[in-house]
Amino acid sequence: MNLSLAKTIDRYAGMAICRVLAWLRALRELFATQGDLPEPATLLLVKFWGLGNIVLLLPVVRSLRKRFPDARIVFLTLARNRDLLEQCDDVDVRLYVRDESALALLVSLLSAIRAARKERPDLCVDFEQFARASVIFAELSGAQQIVGLDTPGQRGRALLHHKSVRYDDTQHMGQTYLDLARAAGVPQRTYRPLAPRVTPSGVAQVEALFAAARDAEHGADGDRVERVVVAGSRTRPLVVVHPGSGDNFQGRRWPVASFSQLADRLIEREGARIVVTGTSAEADLTARIVAGMRHGDEVIDAAGALDVAGLVALLAQSTLLVTNDTAPVHIGSSLGIPVFAFFGPNTPRLYGPLSSGSHAFYRALPCSPCLTNSNYKTSPCRMPVCIRDITVDEVALRIRAHRVERPHGVLRDGERGDQSRRGRRSGTA
Repeated sequence: MNLSLAKTIDRYAGMAICRVLAWLRALRELFATQGDLPEPATLLLVKFWGLGNIVLLLPVVRSLRKRFPDARIVFLTLARNRDLLEQCDDVDVRLYVRDESALALLVSLLSAIRAARKERPDLCVDFEQFARASVIFAELSGAQQIVGLDTPGQRGRALLHHKSVRYDDTQHMGQTYLDLARAAGVPQRTYRPLAPRVTPSGVAQVEALFAAARDAEHGADGDRVERVVVAGSRTRPLVVVHPGSGDNFQGRRWPVASFSQLADRLIEREGARIVVTGTSAEADLTARIVAGMRHGDEVIDAAGALDVAGLVALLAQSTLLVTNDTAPVHIGSSLGIPVFAFFGPNTPRLYGPLSSGSHAFYRALPCSPCLTNSNYKTSPCRMPVCIRDITVDEVALRIRAHRVERPHGVLRDGERGDQSRRGRRSGTA
């Protein structure tokens, strides 16, 4: 389904539906006996959009599981997030909504509402920052208590909350998600990332990717590729480059030519082995980056070759990640690898990497950020100088400084498990 159309429907029809449901609830509660709820037996968690947001939510779900060890946890999200959510052992029931068309969205949403009502949720935590569809779903699920964000500019959402958490635009979204869980009873006060599991299927995809590269390069040179897979940065630094940005606002993308020039420089000056990642829909984008390089024949173009599990497995053995503001920022950060990410339309204050050694490139222009949780992350800008003006030189110098400080590009023992405090200090340019 067209994302802009979905946002428009949610903005206008969603506001009206929220008001109607709020009036119906008020009438119903006039004749109902009100009292304190017991400890919830079933929790409903809702987060539709954003694979990266699901990554940020993994430790929050773990915290809810620890707080309610005997509760049944139901999680509703988009079907495109299935691969990651299926790995989350803290969830008992997974409900998926398909969004490839308006009809698929409507049918799957009605089916999910019926399934959620059968679960009889006592508590719903709505992790959406602005969409009204999530709180409408929460109300229609029959949840006895709804906790959600009161985001400025998103009228109607808070009408259906039993408890609202004021949206804080000055802190990382991971902490905001934890604040919602705290309002539901979780005692933990500080957000700490939790990495997705590296699965056998993911490892197999990476092995197949490098085996294909080894076959293409032939003989001794292929042996070198295999050593990179086995030993990672202890031979040649393995650098993952992710030039895509999902389907919301392509103005978040650093220019193709800049990615090509940076990859060449990393090969020439750092001896890096480069893997360019992306979805199958981004194959043309990755191909243009490789074609624009002097050393493109040394690059592995992995567009469409890895699913989420494969990307997790690849990043887990990488030296560092260079990426736009999109889901791999949070996957790499949660795994503890240094992430060098480009921001402008979004702010790293909310979505920046938290891992030690990471860096967010951000100009903080007077017009930035223009994608916010108060405007449906929608921008009319067609001249994203905030991203275009980030130079190859400054990115290469920042990576060089990191490589000099840590020549093997790996974290010291123990650092991968405790990233949050150090990660919060990662700088911006």
